Amino acid sequence: MVFLYVLSFNFQRPGHLDVWQRLVVETVSPLMGFFRSISSSVDQAVRSYVLLRELKEENRELREKVTTLQREVTDYHEAYIENLRLRRLLDFKNTIKMRTVAARVVLHAPTGWFETLVIDKGARDGVEPDMALVNDEGVVGRVLNVSTGYSHVLLITDPESSVDAIIQRNRVRGVLKGRDINTCSLNYVRSNLDVQTGDLVVTSGKDGVFPKGLRLGTVQEVSRNPVNLFLEIQVKPLVRLNTLEEVLILASRRIRDVQPRPLDIDRH
Repeated sequence: MVFLYVLSFNFQRPGHLDVWQRLVVETVSPLMGFFRSISSSVDQAVRSYVLLRELKEENRELREKVTTLQREVTDYHEAYIENLRLRRLLDFKNTIKMRTVAARVVLHAPTGWFETLVIDKGARDGVEPDMALVNDEGVVGRVLNVSTGYSHVLLITDPESSVDAIIQRNRVRGVLKGRDINTCSLNYVRSNLDVQTGDLVVTSGKDGVFPKGLRLGTVQEVSRNPVNLFLEIQVKPLVRLNTLEEVLILASRRIRDVQPRPLDIDRH
């Protein structure tokens, strides 16, 4: 009613307001200003809230897009790296005149006593015990036992592994035995023979498992003990066994006599 009364002033003839009218105006005007201020504040708050909700939704969508792009970049990078590995493996396969079976590593199983792998090829793929495993870097190990679709592989770094080997430079012969995931030893090399740090160790082909000329590792350390008949030779495998993902199984033992490739030190 008061607001209607004030509004009625607009319809009166110009002139001075009486005492009652002035009282009403002086009382009501501040209240109307107050309510206008509140209304403006509420309107601003509502606008800010709506804008904030829109910004939050936009930020959520942007974060989802960033996450998706990061995942795609990771997938592309993994595919690129896998492509490089498989290309090297294929190039190496083309140098071997024998049937091979490609396999993926599904489990790396160091038990404390054994260094082994499980691969996704088995008896139904023609895999048999004692078949050799290699990749483009060198010898991985040999098949220990097989099931229908999987095989258990003994790595060359396992203490139970032994590979008849020779020093490529001068044909000095020994037996490569495993020590741990990173090292092997070349045993039964007489102390009067010439073995040097950096010598390349390759398979001799005389153990009935590994064809001749496959790369095993490089000599890292040679120790001569006057009381020992044999040298103590430490060998670093060329295959990075702890990061292995794909292998080739040599399904026969006929191999072309190819000189092992020069060492690529940068890859290690």
